[in-house]
Amino acid sequence: MSKRLDAEVAMGESVWLLDRIQSDWEVDTLCTALTDQGIPSERVDWGEILPHGSPPGFSGPQGIRDAPELAVVTARVLTRHVEGDMALLYDWLSMLERRGTRLVNAVDALRVCQNKIWQAATLAEAGVPVPPTRAVRSADDVEQCLADWRDVIVKPIAGHASVDVIRLLAAGKGGQPGSLLGLREDIVLWHWLRRHAVLCAQKFVDNPGRDLRAVVIGDQVASCQYHISTAPDGSVRSLLHPLRWEPAALTGDLEDLLVRSVRALGLDMATIDVVEGPDGPVVIEVNPTVSRWEPVEGTELDLTPRGITAAQVELIARLLQPSPG
Repeated sequence: MSKRLDAEVAMGESVWLLDRIQSDWEVDTLCTALTDQGIPSERVDWGEILPHGSPPGFSGPQGIRDAPELAVVTARVLTRHVEGDMALLYDWLSMLERRGTRLVNAVDALRVCQNKIWQAATLAEAGVPVPPTRAVRSADDVEQCLADWRDVIVKPIAGHASVDVIRLLAAGKGGQPGSLLGLREDIVLWHWLRRHAVLCAQKFVDNPGRDLRAVVIGDQVASCQYHISTAPDGSVRSLLHPLRWEPAALTGDLEDLLVRSVRALGLDMATIDVVEGPDGPVVIEVNPTVSRWEPVEGTELDLTPRGITAAQVELIARLLQPSPG
């Protein structure tokens, strides 16, 4: 990529980096890199563009600022919600799209990704290996999963950072006679269902005590690393036993799987979690953002020629170019 983009690409274009906090390394660095390449960009607080009248600097009856050419939706916009915000999040983003903004990632793709059951079904239809997945609304539904799979992961349909993720084994201790749920498991599950109403259940995939996390930007795998458990039970979610990171070999088959996953979901860039199952790699989850890349940038985990920040700038520049014809 040249030191500065061609004027015909950069002139008149603007980019918003939608976020929820004032400053951090990733968004600040990306904003500076875009500006250095001749693409005017700014961090925009997500709260500023919500419909709330017409304060100074805003236009239209919805009170939204003049829409940019392109807006990057950062992880905090999708994961850190105040009461009632989640229900309307995609409507507000859709309003930006209707005003001509190209979102990274597009609203339709975000909707699919944020619903883990819909995401798994979409990946499976595209031939991407995923765990067997069901929606569960009751303890009876979970018991049926235990009867069929014996080892089950239960998690919120729209969640992140492994919050409220539990693993259940059939025939837990102290449960009701004939029940596959133990007493403690039954209590925790009751609270989880009260909190979330509907949960996502997936068959646990046997693995060697590690998972693989990869970042895909466009058609490029930007990083690929192992998250290796240090917990006695092999869990990669234990807060008492921090993960260890190690480089993972990017084979041709793995690269194809990662890129196909992103394409199947209609994403521009994503972070993908994979486990090495008995029958090969299985995609556990695709997160439609690239969030914390500072610890990876420029290290042995960074597979890009000029860094993950530069790879995002190049993608944004391509998306800003006029379509042929």
